[in-house]
Amino acid sequence: MTGIPVPTHQEIVDLLMAVLEGTSSRLAAAEWAAEVQENIESEDPEAVDPQMWHLLRLAASLDVKSGDAYLHSENDIKEWIEGRK
Repeated sequence: MTGIPVPTHQEIVDLLMAVLEGTSSRLAAAEWAAEVQENIESEDPEAVDPQMWHLLRLAASLDVKSGDAYLHSENDIKEWIEGRK
């Protein structure tokens, strides 16, 4: 892959932890993840770590709401980090 900084699995975990700790907003995290995902998709999504790719796709949906509540709860995010979802 040329020119696209591909995040590591740990970098995505750190991003999710920042959301849980309140040092990053869901919106900022989701926008970053969506931009990175789009850039990777335009190159070669098959060339990236599948675990990182899964977490990146989940992170891109952090700001999605169902009514007034977020679609993904803090417990969901914790499960993502623990690799259970």
